[in-house]
Amino acid sequence: MANIFQRLIPYKSPIQLLVEHAQLCVRAGELMEQAVKDYFMNMEISSISTLIDELEDEADAIKLKLREIYSKLKWTYFNKNDFLDLLHNIDSIIDLTDDVLKMLTMNNIENVPQDVKNDVLKLAELVKMSIKHMYENVEELRTLIESAFSPREIRKEDQQAEVVEKEEHSSDLLGIEIGKRLFSLKNSMNAVDIMFLNSVVILLMRIEDRAKNVVEKVRLISHT
Repeated sequence: MANIFQRLIPYKSPIQLLVEHAQLCVRAGELMEQAVKDYFMNMEISSISTLIDELEDEADAIKLKLREIYSKLKWTYFNKNDFLDLLHNIDSIIDLTDDVLKMLTMNNIENVPQDVKNDVLKLAELVKMSIKHMYENVEELRTLIESAFSPREIRKEDQQAEVVEKEEHSSDLLGIEIGKRLFSLKNSMNAVDIMFLNSVVILLMRIEDRAKNVVEKVRLISHT
């Protein structure tokens, strides 16, 4: 009898698994920022890439479990498509951090001005913080559900969403400025290295964008 109930009722709720998935993104963001720092110091980053691969595998396992659970549930707190959209955007965050690491292991660049390095490091830090705030937003969604979507928790959710939106705007501006600075160096820096580093910057901006998508979807759910 116990085995029957175990098959019918998951040990963890879908929202708890979603929170755990977002937690993996936070760890991946921290590792990604460290990898960018190490890269500019000409340090080996393959071990960090391996760690993020492991986190990605854990995230994939959670994603499969969530899809299986949601295919069986007859009733949910909110629209199934909204939940799967949340899952997709959170999952893409950890995939993109892995892409950043893969990129960094492909090419060693030289003669990068210190101000460009500083700005890329600043961008990586902004992205890490946005992932952290995205996680807090998903965690707040769990609290919202537990509180039956109380007005107080909805206001708190809105405040957290504003933080991520401001960070996303700041990182966009910084990413564009880094790109302009890189292309202004076309006569003094290797053209391949310019394109390479600009591609890394674009990936970082995409991570930020996915974090904002998660926050926007959570806000939409909380006001439905």
